[in-house]
Amino acid sequence: MIRLTDIKVAINSVLKDSFPDHKRYADEIKEGFDRPCFFVQIIPVIFNYDTVNFSSNKLMIVINYFSRDGTDLENLKMYDELKQAFGTTLAVQGRHLDLQDIRTDTTDGVLQFKFDLDFFDGITKDEEIHELMRELELTQRSD
Repeated sequence: MIRLTDIKVAINSVLKDSFPDHKRYADEIKEGFDRPCFFVQIIPVIFNYDTVNFSSNKLMIVINYFSRDGTDLENLKMYDELKQAFGTTLAVQGRHLDLQDIRTDTTDGVLQFKFDLDFFDGITKDEEIHELMRELELTQRSD
């Protein structure tokens, strides 16, 4: 089973390996951060129980990039570098999740690099709670 924290670790690992001189911050930091840097956000979009054993998941990943000077040229270069760094798949817990619908947005000089992850996952079961009934005893009431 893939957890959201596993995905966050995988994304941060790609960023750390590809951009070792750029800091990565948690979303809770609102000011006082050093540029250039990244903020990573994972937004669960859809979760469905498809069967008793499998679920389908769709996540939107948003990587906010604060360039050193906030220029359009820096953001365009980083868009190309992020595409190359992530490639077509994200390795998470021995699986490779396909990046889909890669897109960008720029607001107030901040680049938003976004992509979706759609994947199926197994559902773990607690055997004590979901143990199958093996024997059923019926008694007949006599009224």
